[in-house]
Amino acid sequence: MSKAIDSPRALLCGDREIYFFMVELKNEPGALMQVLSVFASYGINLINLYTTSPTVETDKETVETNLAADFTNKPYSPEQISKSLNLLPVVKETRYFGKQLPNMVVDEVHFPLKLLGERVIIYRETSYTALIHGIRRQLGTAGEALLYHVGYNIGKGSGQRLKTIIEGRLDMLPKYLRYWMLLHNAARLTDIHIDFENKKALIRAEDNYECATGRNYGKPFSQLFRGNLAGILNEVLGIETLVETKCIAAGESYCEFTTPK
Repeated sequence: MSKAIDSPRALLCGDREIYFFMVELKNEPGALMQVLSVFASYGINLINLYTTSPTVETDKETVETNLAADFTNKPYSPEQISKSLNLLPVVKETRYFGKQLPNMVVDEVHFPLKLLGERVIIYRETSYTALIHGIRRQLGTAGEALLYHVGYNIGKGSGQRLKTIIEGRLDMLPKYLRYWMLLHNAARLTDIHIDFENKKALIRAEDNYECATGRNYGKPFSQLFRGNLAGILNEVLGIETLVETKCIAAGESYCEFTTPK
C-alpha cells in the first residue's frame, strides 16, 4: 500500500512558532540520538527531520541533520536550544531560523535541490495541470503533439542517464524504470514487460500524474508521460513509439502503454 510523503523543505504552519535547525554533527553511531535527546529534554516536538548528505560516504567526518521544531507556547527560545546542542561533543555547529512569512517557513539554505546528484525542479499539481490543459486548449491537436515531443525529449535525456546507472545490465531495465518513475513522482508502474529481441513493450501505470488531471475525459489522455516513456525506451532499446490503450481518464483503473502492432 502506497503512502504519500510531503517535502520537508517547507511547512505551512499557520500561527505556530516553528524553527528550522541545521545541526552539523560527527558521522558516528549515536550522534543523532544525542541531538534528539536535547529537544526531548525541553519537551519540544519535532515536525520533521532530514539530512542533506546525499551520498553514502563512510569516511565522511560530519553530516548535517535538519529539524523543524515546534516552539509554540514553550518557555524556551531557539537560542537556548542551540546553545545546549553546541555543548554536545558530537555537534560541530548549529544554526537556526524561523518563519520568513506569516504562515510559512522555508528551508532557504539548501539550494539547489538535487536527485541522484542532478538538479531537479518541482511543479505543483495546480501548475502542471494548467500547463497541460492550457497547451491542449490553446493549440488543439498541435498542442497534444507538442506535449508528446516535449515528453519524448525529456525521456531521451532520462534514458541517457539510466544507461549509465544500469551499466549494461539491460535485463534490469524494468526494475530500474519502475523505481525511476517512483523517484520522479510520475507514476507507479505495476507491470513492465519488455521483449528485448523484438523491441516490444507493455507497461501499466497507476496514478499517472498527467492522466490524473484529465479524469472523465472519456478517452486516452496521455501525451507528456507517454512521450517520456517512449523517449526512454528509444534511447535505451531503440523502440520508436508507444500508444496508450487503457487510461484512467477513460474510466480504467490504470493506464497501459504498448508498442504499436
